[in-house]
Amino acid sequence: MRPICITGTPGVGKSTVAEILRDSGFRVLSVGELALEEGFILGRNPDRGYLEVDIESLCSHVKGLEGDGAILEGHLSHLCSCCSMVIVLRLHPKILEGRLKARGYPEEKIAENLEAEALDVCLVEAVEIHGDRVHEVDTTGRSAREVAEIIMDIISGSRVCPPGGVDFSGWLLG
Repeated sequence: MRPICITGTPGVGKSTVAEILRDSGFRVLSVGELALEEGFILGRNPDRGYLEVDIESLCSHVKGLEGDGAILEGHLSHLCSCCSMVIVLRLHPKILEGRLKARGYPEEKIAENLEAEALDVCLVEAVEIHGDRVHEVDTTGRSAREVAEIIMDIISGSRVCPPGGVDFSGWLLG
């Protein structure tokens, strides 16, 4: 079985939900932790301060996990073409803004991430790479436990959440 990928804009709840899935018996791997542990870091972006991940090496490594049934969680996981399915978590930009501010993100980075969320950037990339293997889950107004249960239903095949059901583009108009 190929890995299942959980992705989304920073702050939508991926890590929190991943912890619940881990506690429920799933093997969950973090893109960030894997990149650091395996040396898939190209360097630090001088303009923005975050680490740049060698996506090609990360994806080759993830491909080697086939048969393992792992869940790969992280903002970049959808870029790995070997995922059996991709679950894109979404969150209303107004709520996302509060989370990113609480994390101490710089205003420029907050604005960039809010725009990416409103424009479906992770979802569009995921659909371009994975087609009909993509699911979209709106986390707005849901607890992490509720989102984890939705994901478990998707994984078991008892629920389908096709892309296109979430639209935050109106937020851009203010």
